[in-house]
Amino acid sequence: MAEEVIFPRVDMDMTEGTIAQWYVRNGEPVRKGQIVFEIETDKATMEIEATADGILQGSDGKTGTVVPVGQVVAWILQPGESIPSDGVPAASVIEGGT
Repeated sequence: MAEEVIFPRVDMDMTEGTIAQWYVRNGEPVRKGQIVFEIETDKATMEIEATADGILQGSDGKTGTVVPVGQVVAWILQPGESIPSDGVPAASVIEGGT
């Protein structure tokens, strides 16, 4: 089953943060607990781990992208699986991005 990779809330006052770096690219395998991407907030930098084994898909791969908390930024899929057609699109750029 497709697993959402969601931009997490790491502080009670947090409404958005920045994707600082992707460690896994679309199409690459990922293991549960492996670091997938790094986020920056006003208060901290934090590495975000995969919540399941599978293949990363749906990431825009951009760094510097400001993302709202709770936004789906990618999916972890099983072989032969695709992103759900009713799935939330990968991270929308609010500002910045490269």
